[in-house]
Amino acid sequence: MVAFSLCTLVFLPTAFVYSRDSLAVLRRRSRDLFWVNVSSAIAWLAFLYALRLVEPSLVQILYSGIGPLSVVWIDRHLGGASPAVSLTRAERPIYGGLLVSLVFGAAVALGGLSGAGARPVGATALGVMLAASGGIAISVSTMLCRKLNDAGVTPGAVLSLRYPATALAAAVLASLSPSGLPAALSWVDAVMAIASLLIIVPSYVNQVGISLASPLTVRVVLATGPVLIFFVQLIEGRLSASPYSLTAAILYAVVAIAAGLARQRAIRAAFPEHVL
Repeated sequence: MVAFSLCTLVFLPTAFVYSRDSLAVLRRRSRDLFWVNVSSAIAWLAFLYALRLVEPSLVQILYSGIGPLSVVWIDRHLGGASPAVSLTRAERPIYGGLLVSLVFGAAVALGGLSGAGARPVGATALGVMLAASGGIAISVSTMLCRKLNDAGVTPGAVLSLRYPATALAAAVLASLSPSGLPAALSWVDAVMAIASLLIIVPSYVNQVGISLASPLTVRVVLATGPVLIFFVQLIEGRLSASPYSLTAAILYAVVAIAAGLARQRAIRAAFPEHVL
C-alpha cells in the first residue's frame, strides 16, 4: 500500500510537468489504463500473498515462468508489441521443457522439499496457484503497458497511474485483516522505506525496459531471477538451502532463456523487418 501509493505520489507530479502529452493519451485510453490497474493489482497482491506460503525462489519460478508461456497466447488474443507467430516445431519441445520446469518447481514446494520445509499441502497449493495466476496477470499488464508506450505514453507517465488500484486493494485488505489498518501503518519505518525503494526504483527501470523491449524479452530477462533469489535467501539465513529448489531455479533459467531465443528466431524468420 505504501510503496505503490508512493509510485503515484512521486511520478504523477513529474508527469504533469514533463509528460502532459502522455497524460492526455492516457485520458483517451482510459479503458487500457483501467485494465493495467486491475491486472497489476491482481499480479502484485497474488505474488505478495504467495510469498507467505511458498519459498521465494519457487514463487519467482512460477510467477516468471508462466510469463513466456502465457505471453505467446496473450500476444495472439490481445495484440501486443510482437507480431503473433504460431509456435514453430523447434519451439514446441522447448516450451514443453519450460512447462516441465514449472511443474517440477511446484512439486518441490508441494512435496515439502523446498527450503521452507514441510508445510500444509492446502496452504502450499494455494501459494502455487497464487504465484502462477499472478504471473499470468503481470504478463497481461506488461502487454497493455507496452501498447500504451507504443501509443506515445512515457514510462514515467504509465508508472504514475499504473498502481492506484493496487494501493487501494492493499488498503482494503489491510483494513480487513485481524490486526487492521492502523497496525499495518505502524510498520511504516526504516525497513518499510527500504522496501518501498526496492519496489519504486525497479518498477521504473522495468517500465523503461517494457517500453524498449518486447514483452517476451522482458519476461525472459527475468528468467535468472529465481537463481539470484535462491542465493539471497542463503545470505538472509531464515531458509535452509534446498538442492531441489536450486535445481528447479537453474532448470527454469536455462529453459526460459532457450525459449526466448527460439521465439525471437521464429518472429525474425516470419517478420525480418521486426526488431525485438
